Amino acid sequence: MKFGNHMFYLDYLVFSSHKTATQTVTETLRKNNFRCVHCHILENVGIEIGAFKYFLIPYYLKNKKRLNIISTFREPIERQISSFFQYYGKDVIRLKQVDDITDTIIHKWQVHELQKKMIDELNNPFTERLERTSESIDQICSELNINIKELNYRPQAQYGLCEKDTCRIFTFRFDILTNNLETLLSTITQTPIQQHNKNLTTDKWYNPIYREFIASLKIPHATIRKIYETRRDLINLFYPDQYDSLLAATIDRYGE
Repeated sequence: MKFGNHMFYLDYLVFSSHKTATQTVTETLRKNNFRCVHCHILENVGIEIGAFKYFLIPYYLKNKKRLNIISTFREPIERQISSFFQYYGKDVIRLKQVDDITDTIIHKWQVHELQKKMIDELNNPFTERLERTSESIDQICSELNINIKELNYRPQAQYGLCEKDTCRIFTFRFDILTNNLETLLSTITQTPIQQHNKNLTTDKWYNPIYREFIASLKIPHATIRKIYETRRDLINLFYPDQYDSLLAATIDRYGE
């Protein structure tokens, strides 16, 4: 198997789901002199499904060290909302599906129409956008034959560390990481870190629409429960003994 030569010179691979501060973590590590790339799925960095462990072995042999991998889990409804706006407000332009902002549905449609589209997608996940926004942690575990519990997320330490022969997997919870990014990255890198933000929703042209969308969004209870159930193991890992209360809080906020 052939892998991109640049992949063998990495210090960190930020392999994390869409809209989990991936670009801010990557930018921060780069600006602090670490060699780093990010991906949401392995194909983004030229690694075929099923080939990740076959990349890690030559990486280890070449560098005489294990690859550091960072992945973050975000509350699923919040992540889907953020991902919806990122995709239809920015990614469709980058992918040349539309010419500019004025051609996007975020610009052209009413808020209630956007809300209906997102809910329809959540109920029918076989869409291009949702296929691109699966949980990266699930793919890491599948590729490396890891049980989710092996990620060893520790609430008191505010991160998890899973040590394997050819890699070290650091896991974070989005809300905690984004509030303590410098401290947490300083801890895992053992280097003083200065934060550099990138791709923040608050800086996007669609932020006022995003805020209005969230303020009035109502999602069927069954849809919220379905999304949570498919991520039960991850929620139990990152929110120990809080699955029911977190689900209830999300239903209270967004449920109809």
